[in-house]
Amino acid sequence: MKQLIGIFILSILLVGCCGQSKYFEPKGIIDKTEEYKLNNKGWTSLKDKECVDGYTRIGDSIFGGEIACNVEPLKNIDIKTFKVLAGTLYAKDTNHVYYPLEIPCIDYEDCGVCYYGKVIIETANPETFSYLGKEYASDCKRVYFRGELMPNADGQTFKVVEGPVYFYFATDTNNVYMHNSVLEKVDPSTFYFDKDDSRNVDREFEHRFIIGDKNKEWEYIPPDSIKEIEKK
Repeated sequence: MKQLIGIFILSILLVGCCGQSKYFEPKGIIDKTEEYKLNNKGWTSLKDKECVDGYTRIGDSIFGGEIACNVEPLKNIDIKTFKVLAGTLYAKDTNHVYYPLEIPCIDYEDCGVCYYGKVIIETANPETFSYLGKEYASDCKRVYFRGELMPNADGQTFKVVEGPVYFYFATDTNNVYMHNSVLEKVDPSTFYFDKDDSRNVDREFEHRFIIGDKNKEWEYIPPDSIKEIEKK
């Protein structure tokens, strides 16, 4: 009987030490991303156990991505000035601008997790950093697309071209950009997209848009197909 009791106690200890409870997995996290995005909250500080765009505050620490398997919090965060912009994946504090540039995943035998690895945008100035739309951002000098520096872009003249969900175009004084790439031989000063052009198609499984400049027109099919067509 004593032997059975001993085995029972040992099994409880093993579960407590070697089971899932050995990992730090916080409870009661509230994802505020959609609420803050819909309410246009702007750059917002996180309260304890609030999560926005994968950034989660727990006490005086900020975690990025999934929190399990003893993943550590992000380093060198200034918690007093840390803010996020819901729906953009961008965050900043007094020292840095952040974006999940790398999201590594680990797969333990009893736990798997994907977390924010490299997050600091080294060249970005948090004091002047702003979100421009369509995943473009700028610190007034440099321009970024999805957190990556666009080396050819001029931050002082850079403008996002308004368009549908799958439409990622921008211009500056020198170039036209699709995503973070320069479109060669396209005139930025006369580049246009007419949302009312009857040739545009924007359905659930079919997207086609007409873009042009003073000389030519192109058919753009997301994500990156561009074909010159006869100018209307």
